[in-house]
Amino acid sequence: MKILITENKFKDAIKLSLKELGTEPTIDNVGGWENFCKVMNIEGFMDFLHLFDNLDIEQSEEKEHWTLFRYEKGNNLMIYDRKRKEVYINYPELWSFLDDKFDLTYPVIQGVTKKWLGEVYNLRGITTWRTN
Repeated sequence: MKILITENKFKDAIKLSLKELGTEPTIDNVGGWENFCKVMNIEGFMDFLHLFDNLDIEQSEEKEHWTLFRYEKGNNLMIYDRKRKEVYINYPELWSFLDDKFDLTYPVIQGVTKKWLGEVYNLRGITTWRTN
């Protein structure tokens, strides 16, 4: 019996792996950063960010002015502090790739994440920061 895996199914499997395992293990599983970019058609930092366009959005149970962006409880990729209009972005899962793989500076990362969050999650007038 042959099993046909289409390119779209493979990409869907990688996106599922991002949700279940995280960014670094998923990249390792597909043979490293270059293979990951090739398979997922990542040509620039915005392509990478768009992999995270479908995060679950939850109200924090602990802080009434926090909105959490995540795939699973306890693994927040971003926290939006509505009171301060700040978004804290998980360094190991997102920010570090913009820094290390795309060689962007801190202020540039702030700018591109602000733009992305405005376009995808309709967050405007915010400041972004990295967090562990």
